[in-house]
Amino acid sequence: MQGKISPVFRLFQQHFAEAKSAYVALSKQFRGKKAIELESRLIFLEVYLDLLSHIHFKEDGLKFELFSPFRNIFRGLKKTKHLKMVINQVEAIKLKESIEFKSYTKSLLNEKNQLYAEVYDQVLVSPLHIWETLYNASSKLSKGLKPLMINTATTQIINEELEYFNLDHKTKLDSKALKDIYEGLRVIIALENLRIESGFNPIFVDEVHQRMGTLQKSLLNWYENHLFIQHLTGFLSDKQNISNKYLDLLENLHLNKKNHKSNVEKQVRDLFEKILD
Repeated sequence: MQGKISPVFRLFQQHFAEAKSAYVALSKQFRGKKAIELESRLIFLEVYLDLLSHIHFKEDGLKFELFSPFRNIFRGLKKTKHLKMVINQVEAIKLKESIEFKSYTKSLLNEKNQLYAEVYDQVLVSPLHIWETLYNASSKLSKGLKPLMINTATTQIINEELEYFNLDHKTKLDSKALKDIYEGLRVIIALENLRIESGFNPIFVDEVHQRMGTLQKSLLNWYENHLFIQHLTGFLSDKQNISNKYLDLLENLHLNKKNHKSNVEKQVRDLFEKILD
């Protein structure tokens, strides 16, 4: 029976086991590190379900149906990761500049406690059988897959992502476009790794993979700064008297945003002009 299951399913089993383990750990004690780990595993599982939905394209809404029970948890985990990014940046500035932002730090702590409680409740109320349902459905859909099916589906998804990139990089690269590229690049890299680990040739050469890795890091730096600006701006929006240290911080963040954006724009155009044109 095992021989009838595609080798790619072994990758699913690995990520699934680690995701469920993180989920069980979170149901006992909610911790940010485990939440981020679970979010990362769920990203791969969603990519895998997208792969299956492209192979079994006659089954409408397959990906949505299978991932739907995890959607609210996934959103909560994503918020947890974003808030953790902001907190880490505040701590880094505190260490580097020896400046404390007491009211902001207190607000972040309150938000963290509230968010952790909300996501913890989402984990607790989610029935454990959703994991068994997801595994059984994915196992059934993964049986009898031919190499050509996997090659065709992964290529198709990557080409779809590249089409969006093609539209984005030829127009103004605003925050939404950069965020879409950040998330789309994550999908492409996951699928390329899936192909490589399953014995298929990657679609892109090593040079392109290196550029993708560099761009992914630069986009992450841009995204963290972008989230920090959004969060701090929201915190200051209802303040009547804002101290200079907050105004200076916001100004520096905007300067960083310009630098990050300039760096990312160059890398995006260099990469996608190479692989798209």
